[in-house]
Amino acid sequence: MAEEEREEATTAKEAAEAFTAYEMLAAEALVILSQSGATVSTSEARNTPPPLPAETSTPASNKKRRKRKQRVMAYVPVDVVELILMRMNPKDAVRLGTSCKDWTAAAARVDPTKRKAPWLLVQTNSNTTCALQSVTDPKLSFKIRIHGFVLRHYHFGGSWNGWLVLQPNRRGQISLLNPFSRARWDLPILPRGGLPSRSLFYMSSAPTTSGCVLFVRKLTTLYVWSPGHEFWTAEHVEATEFNSIVSVQGQFYAMNKEGRLISFRVFPLQIKELHVCRPPVYNCSRQERFLVESCGEILYVVIAEHESTEMSVFRLDLRNRAWVKTTRLGDRALFLHWKQGISVSAGETGCKGNCVYYSSRYDSCNVWAVYDLEKQSFTRFPRRHCPHRSVHDNVWITPEN
Repeated sequence: MAEEEREEATTAKEAAEAFTAYEMLAAEALVILSQSGATVSTSEARNTPPPLPAETSTPASNKKRRKRKQRVMAYVPVDVVELILMRMNPKDAVRLGTSCKDWTAAAARVDPTKRKAPWLLVQTNSNTTCALQSVTDPKLSFKIRIHGFVLRHYHFGGSWNGWLVLQPNRRGQISLLNPFSRARWDLPILPRGGLPSRSLFYMSSAPTTSGCVLFVRKLTTLYVWSPGHEFWTAEHVEATEFNSIVSVQGQFYAMNKEGRLISFRVFPLQIKELHVCRPPVYNCSRQERFLVESCGEILYVVIAEHESTEMSVFRLDLRNRAWVKTTRLGDRALFLHWKQGISVSAGETGCKGNCVYYSSRYDSCNVWAVYDLEKQSFTRFPRRHCPHRSVHDNVWITPEN
């Protein structure tokens, strides 16, 4: 009987210690919350005891503390951990998530940089950092360091599957960078000097996957590169400029300024024109045109540059060789910027369905706009970073799956 009482007393003592340690961790989390600018309710602050003074560290005490910490981690419900982490700055959430394996897994689930929705990566006045802006929560943005580059010497050539194309402003080496994993891939030097400042890039998939192909256009030459190749393959093409390139089931498609649709394969390059009726265009001198692959279909989007109030989307009907205007994207949301087009599921990403997210580097007032195809109207989001600059290099980027 006495032995059972001693066991109950020991269990009660351990539970009390675990609860006290949990309260200390909660208080610590609330301190981090307040420092990161998150909202802390009055009841939480009132019900949380102040942290106890630190004990003198000895091997025995450290061992006991580790054991107590393990018991606390097992005691705290995972959903409570996620609620705490979701209210924290992403950097602090990751730091607190290193406490144990369960918390690390919880931090990965609530880490906003792992969400499937595209982010807008905005170049600021800094030479080392950019602003990462959420489109699902316009109030959420934070700085991300671009390691190994002096950003004033580069601009963004586009991004695909989490990889950013960094093109030097002058002659130099083009690089691929994953700003989330910090992986870097320096490409072979292009022959005959550098590229025009706003060259057309397209990458079919991440460079870490088989079958990846990267295109870059310079005047009448199309340069093609694939991982494992030590040199670019140069192919002569027509003088007409491509507006954009997409890949559908291993076949590449491009559209030129005259509205002609062409298809091609690589290694060796084989180009043929598809006899498809030219899509309708607006009666204005300057337009931006995009090809976007969406669920195996090819979409064509046209928008007038500068202060546009209208946008149109067409689907390619290959059977009838025609472009059909549509105002229905269903669950899909499109993201457009500088010949780049991304299609995502609105339900999976938290974006607005049947909408087009559009960002222009020449818009000094708005960082992006959302066009509702059903309402046929724009919603604009004013700039928060570097509003005094007339040109802001930015790009849509999605964390690699």
